Parts: sequence; structure tokens; C-alpha cells
Amino acid sequence: MDLQLSWDLFIVVFFVIVVAYSLIIGRDNTIKVILGTYVAIVCADAIGGLFAHYMGGTMMFLQFAKEASLESVDEAVIFSKVLIFLLMVILFAVRGAFAVCTSNTRGIVGLVAHLFYAFCSAGLIVSSVLVLVSGVSLLGGGGVVSEALSQLTAESYLALNLVYYSNFFFAIPAIAFLLHGLQGPEVVAE
Repeated sequence: MDLQLSWDLFIVVFFVIVVAYSLIIGRDNTIKVILGTYVAIVCADAIGGLFAHYMGGTMMFLQFAKEASLESVDEAVIFSKVLIFLLMVILFAVRGAFAVCTSNTRGIVGLVAHLFYAFCSAGLIVSSVLVLVSGVSLLGGGGVVSEALSQLTAESYLALNLVYYSNFFFAIPAIAFLLHGLQGPEVVAE
């Protein structure tokens, strides 16, 4: 059997790892990871924008880019956005300061809901990373699609589709939360 390493294989393995992790931590914590991912992508994009605006031309930032073997300030900003995003997702998953308590749906319906949220979590994280790698700002709009993403999508059909349909991966978890909340009983905080 000849196994060739490719971006498609890497994305599938990462996707499976996130789904497996989501199944291990449970539905409520998976929802917590999804909520943390939403906050992390906005924050990483904002902090990256601040880096680019205030520190883009400084010697410290240029030295950081050089040490990280990055060819330009734009690549350094993209690298910092992805790094901040991944660190924040991990921190929200482990130490997020919010709690999620869904109804105790058991049986096949609970399993299907859990699998759905696990898939949404993996899709949102992978799509978020690819959007950040693209170099296009979520907050500022605009930006030029990076050469790294262009090369990646040329080599990977899966990456191309994840970038092309990233809006679905951003919208579906939020719609699922709303529908899940509408079908359950109203929760009153004590």
C-alpha cells in the first residue's frame, strides 16, 4: 500500500481528531468549544490587525518574522493570527469562563445531536484556520488572498471546498444552537 502525504489527508486526520476529541469531552463541552471558537476567530483577527497596524514595520516584528522563517510582514501577521486563534481555542476549551447546560437528551437522538455538534466543531475550527491563512480579514474586510492559501487550494480539493463553503461552517453551529434552544424548555437563571 502506497500512502502519499497530502493536504487532504492532513485535513481529514485533523478533522477526525477534533471529532473524536468532541465525542470524548461530551456535548456540552463541545458546544463550549464552538462558542470559544467564535470568540477566538474574531479576537485573533482583531489582534492580528492591531499587530499589522501598530507593529508591522517595527524592528521587533521584523525580527519575529525573520526568526519564524517568514518572508514578509503579511506572512508574520497571518502566522500570529493562526497562533493566537489556536491558543485561544485551547484555552477556551480548557478554562473558558462560561458554562453550557443542554437538556439531557439520551438515546439515539442525543447521539446524533452530539455527532452533529462534533462535526460542526471540527468544520468550524478547520474553516477558521483556512480563513485566517487566507489573509483576508473578517473584521476589516478586504485583504489579499495569500500565496500559501492559493497554493494549498490548488493542491487540495478538500481545502478548496472548506474555504469556498466556510460561510456554512460559520453559520450552521449558530443556527443549530438557536433551533436547539427553541425546542427545549426555557431556562431561568437562579
